[in-house]
Amino acid sequence: MIIGMPSGVDLTAKDLMNTLKKKHAAKSYESMVIYVEACESGSIFEGLLPKNMNIYAITAANANESSWGTYCPGEFPSPPSDLDTCLGDLFSISWMEDSDIHDLRKETLDQQYQLVRRRTAVDDMVGASHVMQYGNKTIAKQFVFNYMGANPKNDYYSPSSDDDSSLTTTPSIVSQHDATLLHFWHKFRNAPEGSPKKTEAHKQLTDELSLRKHIDESVNQIISVVFGQEKVPEMLNTVQSAGNPLVHDWDCFKMLVNSFKKQCGSTSRYEMKYSRAFANMCNAGVHINHATQAITQACSTNSPPP
Repeated sequence: MIIGMPSGVDLTAKDLMNTLKKKHAAKSYESMVIYVEACESGSIFEGLLPKNMNIYAITAANANESSWGTYCPGEFPSPPSDLDTCLGDLFSISWMEDSDIHDLRKETLDQQYQLVRRRTAVDDMVGASHVMQYGNKTIAKQFVFNYMGANPKNDYYSPSSDDDSSLTTTPSIVSQHDATLLHFWHKFRNAPEGSPKKTEAHKQLTDELSLRKHIDESVNQIISVVFGQEKVPEMLNTVQSAGNPLVHDWDCFKMLVNSFKKQCGSTSRYEMKYSRAFANMCNAGVHINHATQAITQACSTNSPPP
């Protein structure tokens, strides 16, 4: 199973775990492998996925890190000139490009994991993420073919040194939280001077910047109203220790996130960087009514762009 988390989809870790537990209880699978490409994707499984369900999960990042877009405008390799957007995610392109050239009847899930982990977390790369494993890790000894099939052209294929080099080279990256901003910036930069396209692109860029400011100010105000200004850094930056789930009360978390989206009128990918702040509010025992009132107040005070 390969899960992407598109913007606007309200799926919490609790929702996914409940579904997986039902599937396991119904004996509807023998074993399962899940790949997740998303920012803070480790939070979906950290402290939550039991080892006895015969599920092996791999995530693009740990519970506290951004995921990274790649094949972006202005970088190499770059998308076609008429596309002002990143074409891939570093984690996703790593395992897919690995699968493209290897004989998956001979490559184990762990071998692929190790390669993807190294490519995604180059030591000297600013902001790289840590690819993580969860669940029943003995499944990783099995061949990738068992879960993805294989390309017959690659049967008995041994990669050359050039192939190995391409799979260890890390392309330029951008935080997924900033991918939309990058898109509008390149769209504005590439539009002809004095053209209607330039005017429209400038409006889209300034609207995105205004939306990000609106989200920043709203979240800070919400925390200040509920806990006091001195608690803002703690709510924004507190990280759960390894092995513990992101939040203990998932119903509280989902309610605050959905309330923020509804009241602030935002479906931006950028707002997801504050998921941990809402989780920390719930972990601190916030009164939900008080929090939702603060959300309504903050979102009406810090008006979003029209």
